Amino acid sequence: MAQMLSRLLPGKRRRPLWQYLLFPLFVFLVLLHRPVRLPSNLVLSTGKLTLKTPSAANHLQSELLRDYWEQLHRALTANKPDIPPVKTREPPKAEEMDASKMTNDSPRPNLIDMAEGDIEKLRSRHDEFVNSTRTLGPKLPFWKGTRGVVMPAGGGYLGVAVTSILMLRRSGSSLPVHVVLDSHIEHEPSICDVALPRMNAECLVLEDLLKGVTEVKHFQYKVLAMVFSPFEQVLFLDADAWPIHAPDRLFDTAPFTTHGLITWPDLWLGTVSPIYYRVARLEPPHILARRSSESGIMLYNKATHGASLLLAAYYNWYGPECYYPLLSQGAHGEGDKETFSHAATALGQPFWDVRTADGLLGRWIGDSFETAGMKQADPAEDYRLHVAAAGADHAREEPDEKKRKDARPLFIHHNLFKINIATIGSITDPLFKPDAEGRLTRLWGTDEKFVERSGFDVERALWDVILSENCGSSLLVECLRLRQWYTAVFVGASS
Repeated sequence: MAQMLSRLLPGKRRRPLWQYLLFPLFVFLVLLHRPVRLPSNLVLSTGKLTLKTPSAANHLQSELLRDYWEQLHRALTANKPDIPPVKTREPPKAEEMDASKMTNDSPRPNLIDMAEGDIEKLRSRHDEFVNSTRTLGPKLPFWKGTRGVVMPAGGGYLGVAVTSILMLRRSGSSLPVHVVLDSHIEHEPSICDVALPRMNAECLVLEDLLKGVTEVKHFQYKVLAMVFSPFEQVLFLDADAWPIHAPDRLFDTAPFTTHGLITWPDLWLGTVSPIYYRVARLEPPHILARRSSESGIMLYNKATHGASLLLAAYYNWYGPECYYPLLSQGAHGEGDKETFSHAATALGQPFWDVRTADGLLGRWIGDSFETAGMKQADPAEDYRLHVAAAGADHAREEPDEKKRKDARPLFIHHNLFKINIATIGSITDPLFKPDAEGRLTRLWGTDEKFVERSGFDVERALWDVILSENCGSSLLVECLRLRQWYTAVFVGASS
C-alpha cells in the first residue's frame, strides 16, 4: 500500500540508512498480506484537482436531509404493495425481445398472472405514492446550480470506480464526483481520504443516513445515491462506466436542456407487462416504440425531474418482488433498468431516450464471442440527428448501415468485464486468454471504425492509464504480465 501511495502522499523526511534494511522484510509482508492497491501516480497523470464543492458527507448528515429522508421513508413504507410477490410464468421468448422479428401488431408479452383485486390494490398504492411525489419532489434538497458525477461503488466496486474516475479525468472532464458506498465497511481510507480527493472526488456512505433501515439492497442503492447526492444536475455512471471525451458540455446542450432526463438503450426490446400500464394508468406504447433502457449511464436534472426520481425510488424500493418483474418479466438484465424512464412516463415528464443503438465491445476466442462491455452514443449529436423525427418508433435499427444516423460513441460501459485497477493482471485474469491460434488479443477486438469515430484508440488509452497509474515503477508479477500482454497486443501489432 505504501508503495502504491508514494506519489500521492506529501514528501517525507530522509530516513536513517538503517531503516532501509527493513525494506526486504516489508516487501515480503506486503506481498503476503497485500490489501487493495492504489494507483501510484494519479497526480502526475491526471493533475491535482482540489475539491471545490462543500462536503457532501456533511450534506448527508445534515438535519435538512434527515428530515427529508424521514418523510420519504414514511411515504415509501406507507404504500407497500399489499399483494403476493409478483412472478412470471416464464421469461420472454428470444423473438419477443428481437426488434427485427416483431411488428407493432405483435401481441405484447403477457407473462404474469395477477388477480383483478391485486391489480386494484397495486394501482391504489401507486396512486398514493404518485401524490406524495407531487409534494416531496419540489422539496428534494440539493445544492442549487451544481452539477457532477454520481457513481455508486458499493459491493466491492471501489477499485473499479477508481479506474473509471481515472478515465473520466483523462477525458478532460473537471466534473466533481460523488463515489457512493453502502456502508463504512467499504470505506477504504487510502482511497477515500487520500487518492480520490486529489481527483476532485468524495466518498459518501449511505449508512450515515440509512441507519437502522434494512430494506435497501443491490440496485436500490443506485437510485438513492442520486436522490441523496446534493448535485442538482447529475451524470450518473455505474462504477464500470466512463466517458471517451469530456461530457461536461452535455449539461448545457439539448436534449438535456430541453428534456431534463436522458437514458441510453439496451440491446433488446422492452418487455413491460400490460399489467404495469394498468397500474400506472398509461396507454401501452407501440411494441417498436423504443428499445429497453440500460441504467449504467443517465443524465438527471433534479430541479425538473425530482418527482420522477422519487417514483423511480419507489419502483426500486419494491423492485425485486413487484416492479422489476412487472417492468421486465424476466428478460435479460431485469432490475432497475426500466424504472427511470417509466417513472418519468407515469408522471408525464419528458425524457430523451438515445436513438443510436449501443454497440458491443468484445473479442472472438475460438467460436465464442466474449463480450466485455458496450459503447453508448453522444446524446447531443444523437438529438441533432433524430429530433426531426422525435415521435417516430425507433426500436428497430435501420438494416442498411449506410443509411443509419448514428451518433459518435461517447461512453463506455464495461459491465461484463470489470476492470479493478487494484487487481487487474493477476495470473488467472481472463484478459490473458489466447485465441484459437494461441495469440494474445485486444480485449475489445479490432474495430477500426470505432477508433476512427472516437478520434483515438480508446482501448489502448485505457491500458496506458492502467499501466501508468498502477504499474509505473512496480515489479509485481501481475504488472510484468500486464506489460508483456500490452507489448504483444499493441506494440508488437503496430510494429
